[in-house]
Amino acid sequence: MRSTRPVTQNDKTAAHGRENRKFVRVECIMGVEFLVSSHDDWIRADVLDLSVAGMKVRFNPFQRGRTLRPELFEWMGGQFRFPSRRSFFQLNGHFLKVYLREAGLFTAGVEFDDPSPEDQFRLVELYAEFRRRGG
Repeated sequence: MRSTRPVTQNDKTAAHGRENRKFVRVECIMGVEFLVSSHDDWIRADVLDLSVAGMKVRFNPFQRGRTLRPELFEWMGGQFRFPSRRSFFQLNGHFLKVYLREAGLFTAGVEFDDPSPEDQFRLVELYAEFRRRGG
């Protein structure tokens, strides 16, 4: 006998083998810059999706004559600089891993490290802006 229970987003996610997430992510395309200890300059990246706990970024590993190796990013901490009303706000976070390499670009997950209440508020505002746009 078939269940009459409605299919939820978690059911769809589990059915397709994707990981379950604690926080809902919203798709977006937005610039961000990050700084890691192995590199002296800010590295430009695109945010592909965002939640209040983390994000997925895509970036070019060839920066200013240097090549960033994917294995260096696993669990590496960094500073992430977001645009915010004619200025920036920064969050600390760490890369989970580089899980996709294609067309000369890396895609990696990032988890934020305990943002301050002020930064949490800015992050929620940014998240809400993309949520209102529908992703």
